[in-house]
Amino acid sequence: MKVLAAAGGTAGHVNPMLATADQLARRGHEVLAVGTRTGLEAELVPAAGLELYPIARIPLPRKPSGDLFRLPGRLKGAVDDLRGVLRDRSIDAVLGFGGYVSAPAYLAARQENVPVIVQEQNARPGIANKLGARWAKGVALTFEQTPLKAKNGMTRVTGLPLRAEISKLADDLRDEKRARFRREVAAARFGLNPDESIVLVTGGSSGAQRINTVFSQAGNVINSHAQVLHVTGKGKLTDIADGTEGERYRLVEYVSDMEEAYAIADLVVTRAGAGMVAELAALGIPAVVVPLPIGNGEQYLNAKSAIDSGAFTHISNDEFSPEAVRSAIVPLLDTAELRRRREILLASGVGNGASAVADLVEESM
Repeated sequence: MKVLAAAGGTAGHVNPMLATADQLARRGHEVLAVGTRTGLEAELVPAAGLELYPIARIPLPRKPSGDLFRLPGRLKGAVDDLRGVLRDRSIDAVLGFGGYVSAPAYLAARQENVPVIVQEQNARPGIANKLGARWAKGVALTFEQTPLKAKNGMTRVTGLPLRAEISKLADDLRDEKRARFRREVAAARFGLNPDESIVLVTGGSSGAQRINTVFSQAGNVINSHAQVLHVTGKGKLTDIADGTEGERYRLVEYVSDMEEAYAIADLVVTRAGAGMVAELAALGIPAVVVPLPIGNGEQYLNAKSAIDSGAFTHISNDEFSPEAVRSAIVPLLDTAELRRRREILLASGVGNGASAVADLVEESM
């Protein structure tokens, strides 16, 4: 079977696609990825050994703008291009992960009578996946509460497809000796002490200016309780307060193998993208989440179950301040409290959805 997998923009879309593509390839299927030349997929897809078919970036504007008026022509061009790919490459199914790359792939598949399978990462579905679900043979959900169904096909809660490296780390973290080995190796890489608590701060693959600035402003307070590995995002080192970096506060712009950063994290301070939430739950790492305040509110909903269970602490973007770091995050840096939260996450049973999504693709044929 030949599958066209559509994902682009951020790691939140691309990583689940790569995890599912790996699972499909292991079963003997051929996967061609479609994305843009400017999104993270341009780097991650070739690095994973997959062929990337590039298309132009086509924003799906939520409000009236110049992009809205240019949308029909851009969309038609991309759809016509992809229709040719579906025919020329004898594609048997289109698997979309949402975002601006998936919409033209769904439309091309419909016009060529190629089955569509949708994977929705977020608790609140995006525009492209709502479109694809209208004629999808299968819809795979990360969260049970997501209000999206295949109109005339199968809908299944699969969980989020996780990279093989994350699944391997999850297994290692459940074994005391392997967990300690992973921690020591990663701590040495980042210049930290594995015998002291470590907070990982990350705004995701693109970084988050408010998290970067606010947390670094409270760096001295945090450092009296724990070490910090702060992943700022590419080009975001200027967000960091002057005088922050030191022996106990390490700064890096980007980590391509985030499993190594996770291996030393006792607590994570981050946004609440679906990929991040699912990875932390599977790894059993407690978090403080500061959901992105724009969009359709899906980030808070992604983390709501973990927040409600007491595994995650929620601080709104507007309320995230140096004082909030002192009052809400410092008290969490207690071994017993972090262990309690880890046990909640591990008991939730969140695992790797790649195999389940691959099953749905096969069953939809």
